[in-house]
Amino acid sequence: MPGSRFFRENHISISVLSIILGLSGCATNSNGVTISADDSRALSGERTKMGQSYNLNVDCTVATMANIKLVQAPAHGSVDFVKENIFPNYRDGVRNKCNVRKSPGVSEFYTSKSGYSGRDMYKVRVSYGEGTIKDVTVNINVIKN
Repeated sequence: MPGSRFFRENHISISVLSIILGLSGCATNSNGVTISADDSRALSGERTKMGQSYNLNVDCTVATMANIKLVQAPAHGSVDFVKENIFPNYRDGVRNKCNVRKSPGVSEFYTSKSGYSGRDMYKVRVSYGEGTIKDVTVNINVIKN
């Protein structure tokens, strides 16, 4: 399976660059949903980009737009999803040429409550409208400024 946070085995490669995140494991459940967890850190009260999602065709045109749903909100902050142009980060060799220009995608931002420090987490479900579904748990270490 390709190496970014969200991926797909098939003719369309789906990737998400996890800014500051490290993939800590993934599996597929009996329904075919990929389950993974990411570990990250953020400064208290500071809006921090957690990742981005995109799905491009081989010719770098948009295949589908990600639909991201917050399944479990963070206890000590908030999450925002923003449709914007982003630089993809394909590593599959076929689409890595797409990495040099911005393309439509969805960025994911986390902001903790001001003054909070400690652990927080949230869960999202990402679908692309073509059968790919990913459930991701984002674990965050919030550090005081």
